[in-house]
Parts: sequence; C-alpha cells; structure tokens
Amino acid sequence: MSDLNTDKLFVKLLAKNERHIRSFVRSTGMDWNATDEISQSVALIMWKKWKQFEVGSDFMKWARSIARFEILKYRRNLSRNRLVFNKDLIELLAKSSEDVEADFSSQDYTESLQLCIDRLPQKSKKIIEMVYQSEKTIKQIAEEIGKSATSLYKTVDRIRKKLKFCIESRLSAM
Repeated sequence: MSDLNTDKLFVKLLAKNERHIRSFVRSTGMDWNATDEISQSVALIMWKKWKQFEVGSDFMKWARSIARFEILKYRRNLSRNRLVFNKDLIELLAKSSEDVEADFSSQDYTESLQLCIDRLPQKSKKIIEMVYQSEKTIKQIAEEIGKSATSLYKTVDRIRKKLKFCIESRLSAM
C-alpha cells in the first residue's frame, strides 16, 4: 500500500474512532480539559508510530494501549496534587471501559447510525446528507436551502442530538 493510501487510512480510522478514544480517556476519571490534552497526545503519537501499526489489526486496541500510557504519564505529572487517582484505580477504570466498549463494536455504532438516519424525516435526512457528503460549505448549503448559516448550524445540531439519542437507545437495548 502506498504512503498516501496508508495516510488516508490513518485519517479514516482516527476519525472513525476518535470519539471512542476520548470516551476511553474520560472513563479513567479525567476532566474534560485533561481528556482533550491526552486525546490530542494520543493522536499525535499514533500518527508518529503509524508505520509500526499492522494494518488489519485492532486499531482501538492499539489506541487504548497508547492512551493508557499517556494517561499514566499525565497522572505522573500531576502527582503533587493529592486528588489524583492512583495507578491501580486508573487501570481498573480503563479495564472496565474496555469491557463496556467491547460489548458495542464500531459496526454496532455504524449500523445503529444508519438505522437512525433512515428513521429521520426526509428533510432532516437531506440536510445531513448535504452537510456530511457534499463538498459544499455550510454557508453554501444554507444559501441553497434558503436558511442562514447560523440557522443551519442549529438545525444540524438538533438533528445530531436526535441521532445521538436514537443510537444510545438502540445500543442500550442490545
């Protein structure tokens, strides 16, 4: 596989799993700022080590192992703070998060998302398709459908919230 294709694969896999990586980091007791910082570090390290990744193996398993080390490194740097969890608790939280995540594969999320999109009203479905599948900017799409960009952002946000609720409902029923 050419370097360009493997680079595109990395971007695709990271985009697909970024939410899961952030959830994993957050599940270890990190606040939102620490979660942002650690998740960015994880993505950067993954990019630097991308050539070492064996294409076809479990991307999330690789990401979680890197995240675990970054969480521990972050905690070490904060060790002077008395309110920091100890290493054993972090490991326990990380393991618990892996177990929960293992129950729902990326395929479960993707299937749930597709079913939830299919249940949207036609107008909402069209907006989602235009925003996420076209090369147009939000401003261009807003002009095309006769809305302001701000109004379109709000509409997309409402649709995304509906999709999130639908996906979470489907996954919790599994």
